[in-house]
Amino acid sequence: MAGRELSGKDLLDQLYRGLDTVQPNAVEAELDAHELLGIAPVRPADASAKAFAPRKTTASPAKIVRASLMIMCGIAVAGVIAAAVLHESEPDIAPLAMVVALPPPEPLPVQLADLAPPQPEVVLANPFDPSEKFTFPPGTSKADAREQMANLLLQRAVERKAHVPRNRNRKLASDRVKTATGRGS
Repeated sequence: MAGRELSGKDLLDQLYRGLDTVQPNAVEAELDAHELLGIAPVRPADASAKAFAPRKTTASPAKIVRASLMIMCGIAVAGVIAAAVLHESEPDIAPLAMVVALPPPEPLPVQLADLAPPQPEVVLANPFDPSEKFTFPPGTSKADAREQMANLLLQRAVERKAHVPRNRNRKLASDRVKTATGRGS
């Protein structure tokens, strides 16, 4: 058995094998570490070297990344749970309204239309009958008033059928006029 390496459990089993049959009147003695190593079947130099030697394990990069991700996910989950608990435990307090002093309002701009006197109605005389006057609403320009008056007079003339000749012997402005040739007849 001296050539064979013992595991920690086997070593403890050998040390405590005879303790089950201890007499009730037996005296207990306490042993220190050196005495325990002396009664152990394994040499002290080999046992301490193997028992306390650091294990050289190399983890693959994937395992290291996976382990760090698991730790970070665990921390994140714990943070979310803590935030939810804190949010639920906070009393609902309305935020204080801020009071801001506003500058005095600026006076309204003065509009020229308010100050100007009301515009009078536009009155135009009929050029063919000066006794007839045409009145247009305020704000109508003179050019618009003249155009509206001309359209109204033209419409009246069409209704009177002024464009139709009454007598065919009468010359119209649209007929050609023979000019004199200067030779005499």
